[in-house]
Amino acid sequence: MPLTPLHFGVLAPVNYFLPGKVSLISFTLVNAWIDHRFIEAAFTGQPLPAHDQIHNLVGVLIVGTLVAMPGVRSAKWVVGAYFAALTHLILDGLVHPDMQPFHWMEGNVLYMGLMEPLSWALLPFMIWLVFQVVRSVVAWTECRWKALRSTLR
Repeated sequence: MPLTPLHFGVLAPVNYFLPGKVSLISFTLVNAWIDHRFIEAAFTGQPLPAHDQIHNLVGVLIVGTLVAMPGVRSAKWVVGAYFAALTHLILDGLVHPDMQPFHWMEGNVLYMGLMEPLSWALLPFMIWLVFQVVRSVVAWTECRWKALRSTLR
């Protein structure tokens, strides 16, 4: 799923049922790092590259660990990093035949050719996540505004 925000759709139900348990920032950083070559290609006009060494279990766990390390004192941060790494690998594995998600196994054992159905399934979850984030930003802003108004009185 190169260059799609749909990777973030898996976070919507988690945020709903386990609010405050997964960091959106570490989740975003891991997903961006894993797909950094695709992002770079899109912005430079280069052709999209093949899936690289990061797109396997060892690669995503290394990226997850590197992102988790600065926030190791925050379980929310660490969970976000590893949740992103593993869901990214699974989602990409389901839709990209050129991946080898498990280096000890030949080919892509996860591949099911589900790009279109998976994209349609994740789209409402992505929209749900956007609403969750907007609601949180509005609530945070209202809280800060009330605090500022009470200190100015």
